[in-house]
Amino acid sequence: MSSVMPLPQNQSNTERKLLLYAPDNRHMARLGAVLSGHVELRWVDSRDVSPRELLDTAPPSAVVLLDYCGGNASYSTDIARQLSHLASLPVLIGIGTTGPEQATHLLAAMRAGVRDFIDVDNTSAQMLEVFDHACATQAPARTSVAAPPEPQPTGRLIVLLGVRAGVGTSTLTTHLGVTLAEQNPPALDNGQPQGWLLLLDLGQPSADAALYLGTESHFSYEEALRNVERMDPTFAASAFAHHPSGLALLGTTSGTLLKKHEPTALLDRLRSVFPLTLCDTGGLPIQLMPTSLLKNASEIWLVTDQAIGSLVSLDQTMRELEQRGVRDARLQLVVNRYDPNGGLADTQIAQRFNLPLLATLPDRSRVLRSCAGLGRLLTDAAPRDPYLKALLPLLQRIDRRRAGPAAPTSTSPLARLASLLGK
Repeated sequence: MSSVMPLPQNQSNTERKLLLYAPDNRHMARLGAVLSGHVELRWVDSRDVSPRELLDTAPPSAVVLLDYCGGNASYSTDIARQLSHLASLPVLIGIGTTGPEQATHLLAAMRAGVRDFIDVDNTSAQMLEVFDHACATQAPARTSVAAPPEPQPTGRLIVLLGVRAGVGTSTLTTHLGVTLAEQNPPALDNGQPQGWLLLLDLGQPSADAALYLGTESHFSYEEALRNVERMDPTFAASAFAHHPSGLALLGTTSGTLLKKHEPTALLDRLRSVFPLTLCDTGGLPIQLMPTSLLKNASEIWLVTDQAIGSLVSLDQTMRELEQRGVRDARLQLVVNRYDPNGGLADTQIAQRFNLPLLATLPDRSRVLRSCAGLGRLLTDAAPRDPYLKALLPLLQRIDRRRAGPAAPTSTSPLARLASLLGK
């Protein structure tokens, strides 16, 4: 059998050229029936034609279709990786289904360079929409001289810095994030949410936020560092985990921030996608905190409690911030687990360290632990709890300074597929 098989010649005056690059031609009949008259479609046998040979013979504007149905998913991801290392990378579109079996292959495909997906059961209009969108946003060829303009990082980044492990920073960040998301639900664009709020979990131990939120994440901070150039609203909507409230989550795997790194480029991209990012650094020693994270922060909220050990850590934290040149007006104090009869008053702590007192949160440790043991947040289990009421100054501060609306999230079927998979 020939390694290249064209669609029957019944689509004159077509401009879009599609190449089904796969080890079999099982999708040709379906694609031919749906796309006849709209595109020029050919099957190229990937068993006989190498990725290099494919690019050498393919038309410059051709879209390459890769088969992600059944047992071909891993095979197609490997092909996508090979193509991504060649010059003049074509637009890669996956052919799949919107069933749960796609979940394990979705992120691997995206990381390998697949730009979007079509469902084998889509209509011609739906498929053409995917092709048009993918080609319109195609990255420039590797040989191109002019680089596309970088997205502008206009979003706000608030770093919640726990002065030591165990002062409740992660609990505070998750409750604050969910409360904000529920009070300001994402706008819809053709039925798809436009996310505006990200929880960046850099705390130690890792994945505490995902545990509190009951959200499973398949895409990590480490992977985001390796995929900075692909970070846009569509990618974030597809790859990041999302709480039912609409809060997006990006967290680390074990040990990442024990290594020195500066995520400036990633922070810029995240701020170009999300109008607001809450960064939880609870349990992370200040000495290991990236300086670029502190310098890019719009505000730094220092979280402490009344314990002597915490106040000593607060003093050490302030000294470290001063050495790094970030002891400035962005610093705010949050006193957690406050007991009026438990030691220094909140105002005394603020005066002692010359910090604005942003909020004082009551000691609700027992209730919070009880809810966490049941896998629930206070926002769900006890929405009138004093702890949540004490978040009001934080919510008001964010609301007053909240950035403008997020950039429109694409209605890409890739994002729709991720939504169907419960991402």
